[in-house]
Amino acid sequence: MDMPSYFGNICWKVVVGICLIAMTVMPAAADYSNATLTDENDPAYWLDLGGLFATYGNYPAAIEAYKKALTLDESNSDAYFNMGVALGEMGETDQALTVINKAIALDSQNDRYYYGRAWIFLMTGRKVDAESDFQKAAAMGNRDAIQYLKE
Repeated sequence: MDMPSYFGNICWKVVVGICLIAMTVMPAAADYSNATLTDENDPAYWLDLGGLFATYGNYPAAIEAYKKALTLDESNSDAYFNMGVALGEMGETDQALTVINKAIALDSQNDRYYYGRAWIFLMTGRKVDAESDFQKAAAMGNRDAIQYLKE
């Protein structure tokens, strides 16, 4: 290996390492600030924080934020759904389905919930159930489900 590619590989490893550290060392809730959501007693604050954690792949922290939102409003279907998506991303598909089913029980007219559950079904190999949920979401006007069914 020549010197430039050797140093290039080292630099690349350092960059990747820094990115991984940044993804795992997310700001604590106390360090989080959103000018529009400042009340920690508002479930929306915790939903927003959970979304931030999930965006950077910190699904355990996202789940904790969604749990906090649910302690403030146990009928918050978005908190259940978002927690289910995070659980699915972590490979906890049984738990993900349970939580997304709670979201659907609270708001059966939300097309995103059926679309999200369809993807969890696909992850578990339940293609018939996935197809059914893609169809439901599409019938409700979910553009992603409509696009998926066209492919």
